[in-house]
Amino acid sequence: MEDIWDFDTIDVEVDKDLKKQTKRCNDAFLNSLCPDIAGEEGDDFAIPEITHIDDEVDLNEDDVVENEDHFDSMREGSGSDEVYGYDEEVSSESDHDSKLEFEYSTHDPKVKWNKMRPLLGERASWMNTERSFQIKKLVDKHRCVRNYKNTNLMGPTWLGNQFLKELIRKPKLKCKEMQVIIQSRFHYSVSWSKCYRAKCRAMSLIEGRLSDRCAKLWDYGGELLRSNPGSSIKITVSQNQDNTTTFQRIYIYFKAIKEGLKVGCRRVIGLDGSFLKGQCKGELLTAIGRDANNQVYPIVWAIVDIENKLNWKWFLELITNDLELDGGRGMAVSDQHKGLLEATKEVLPLAQHRQCAKHIYANFRKVYSGVEFINMFWAAAKSTVEGGFNMNMQKIRDISPSAYEHLMARDPSSWCMAFYGGGLACEAVENGIDECFNAIIVDARKKLLLAMLEEIRLYMMERFYNLKEEGQKWDNKICPTTIKKMEAFGETIK
Repeated sequence: MEDIWDFDTIDVEVDKDLKKQTKRCNDAFLNSLCPDIAGEEGDDFAIPEITHIDDEVDLNEDDVVENEDHFDSMREGSGSDEVYGYDEEVSSESDHDSKLEFEYSTHDPKVKWNKMRPLLGERASWMNTERSFQIKKLVDKHRCVRNYKNTNLMGPTWLGNQFLKELIRKPKLKCKEMQVIIQSRFHYSVSWSKCYRAKCRAMSLIEGRLSDRCAKLWDYGGELLRSNPGSSIKITVSQNQDNTTTFQRIYIYFKAIKEGLKVGCRRVIGLDGSFLKGQCKGELLTAIGRDANNQVYPIVWAIVDIENKLNWKWFLELITNDLELDGGRGMAVSDQHKGLLEATKEVLPLAQHRQCAKHIYANFRKVYSGVEFINMFWAAAKSTVEGGFNMNMQKIRDISPSAYEHLMARDPSSWCMAFYGGGLACEAVENGIDECFNAIIVDARKKLLLAMLEEIRLYMMERFYNLKEEGQKWDNKICPTTIKKMEAFGETIK
């Protein structure tokens, strides 16, 4: 056993292949990674310094066995016998050949990209002439452009939460403005549709759910009756088979509007309907009058379910009772809605019913287009006498007999001024006042039920107040619009 620990008697001889394997590489970076393997400059190989054990120390047999086990375990863990001063001849030639012939695995191209694992040989490989690894491919300069359209993480829900404060301060924030804010704040460009969905999510959080708003309709109607005595509020629901109720219709009419209609408005009512654009799917029915200055005077409005075909009949019956029209005397202007035409003839048999000439021309233009038809049609519609109407229609007949038949089939007495009755002081042949009101409340129609009704009510209060303030500034009792028409008529006579 004493001969085993006599390190002075061990001769170390390095194989030629190992000398070649451990040759100092030319790369300074790799040399710094392997400082213990290479020796001084000019040396092919350096033997690490071995610390000798003192011969005078007495070791018992148990200590010798323990030390042998310790060295064996270190040799197995390190995989390098020369570090501890052992001769290469101790290891067998088969082990030496297996180390030289070891092949590193490469990545399998059949593996999917999301299941790839970094394997040796893809970016770096073992050098045959040097005991080191060498990088195969290195991209040190990146010239890729940042992608501003990868917005998968910016969903409508997340964007809606980001714009809660902005929409509370500015409810009419447009989607295009939201796109600009997102571009400047997050440096990403999103589509208009995503901004619209984000705005809808945010507004639903601000205004509440539709079911919660419908449950508060009765409280809202009771508050309107309390603050406006004498008004008419009608709410109807439909009974389901499971003993639950579903909202069907709501009708709102204020007494102050009725008093103003009797005092200073003409006996002309424009009827129209527009679809809602928000979560609440339905139709908004409106009845608009004309004041003394020939301006818009909203009278009554209602929100109905579009699946019910008797909405217009129910709406006109309530208007007749509230306005006390004396059997429907007056004039009603509407478009070519079939349900509205039938309901008007049934509920208002004594009223003059006019069709909007603009709607008739829009349908006429789809079949017959041309500049010559435009002037002739409007000249016929605004003819004040029957002879002028026949003369303009004859011109259309000379150009196209089918166009003449198309217009005559639409009942000219309902859209030509020459066939209107007297005493109404209204020369309008179109229903522009209803279209104007629908354009004003287009933003309100996107909101939930109670928010929509409240915004319409606030608009009415502001409008009547502003018209009253403007009317007090007039020096003459005659309205400015009437004065302009009289002046234009006088100049024509001269």
